[in-house]
Amino acid sequence: MPAEGTITTPDGRTLAYVERGSQDGIPLVACHGTPGSRYTRHPDLGIYDRHGVRAIVYDRPGYGRSDPKPGRSVVDAADDVAALADSLDLDRFVVLGGSGGAPHALACGARLGDRVIRVGALVTPAPPDDPGFDFFDGLGEINVKEFNAALEGKEAIDAYIQPFVDELRRDPNGVVDEIVAELPEVDRVIAAREDHRAAMIEGTVEAVRQGGRGWADDDLAFTRPWGFAPEDVHVEVRLWQGELDVLSPRRHGEYVAARLPNARFELLGGGGHFLDEAWELVYDWLAGGTAS
Repeated sequence: MPAEGTITTPDGRTLAYVERGSQDGIPLVACHGTPGSRYTRHPDLGIYDRHGVRAIVYDRPGYGRSDPKPGRSVVDAADDVAALADSLDLDRFVVLGGSGGAPHALACGARLGDRVIRVGALVTPAPPDDPGFDFFDGLGEINVKEFNAALEGKEAIDAYIQPFVDELRRDPNGVVDEIVAELPEVDRVIAAREDHRAAMIEGTVEAVRQGGRGWADDDLAFTRPWGFAPEDVHVEVRLWQGELDVLSPRRHGEYVAARLPNARFELLGGGGHFLDEAWELVYDWLAGGTAS
């Protein structure tokens, strides 16, 4: 069973987290997707021990059991990760983020200096504040609707998300089916696997324990400048991107990678948004292994 705990941040909020893997492994702080929670995990629970990783996943504010932080920006994740690392006596660590968690992981690389050894980012969205970049090009319709609602403001995004929250509490499988229906076949096949779906539902149902607050606050943060520029991330970064992804399209990952000073972009041919098969490479690289 995973070990669960909470910490209190310097401003008095509670952050909840889960640890998996080896206690003497390399510390890895993971930033879950949008929506997501501390229960976000790989379907194969043995992956952490195989790669000598002590994986720590925390609920961003408003998700799961973590207190909300209204008005938060993407960059604020760095302070929460630092507080978590301090409480767990982690001097240095690697950071991983997938999808909506990837910008938050990059924030740690930008703000936490030498404490961050390296950053992994999977299927990252791009920042919204470059007029020369078309944020919506290639984006799936479900994310177009969600992002446009966030652009309208808090009331609109709350109203957009609430039906999903209600359905996740009543019929989570139905919500997964609705979302993946718009995704490429490779994602639909992965989402149909029992192990992947169980992990996905566990993490997403816990995400809305408090309602849609964390989810909406993520979306609102994504409509504003992140609070740091990709050029500020001098730590080594590796980005993995599914060729067919429509939730965080290839153009987004390529754009972010081009602005990072010390990054390698890896396009996974035929891959979509769910990159289960790439995680062995991800953990091997993050743990300082030999993956090239």
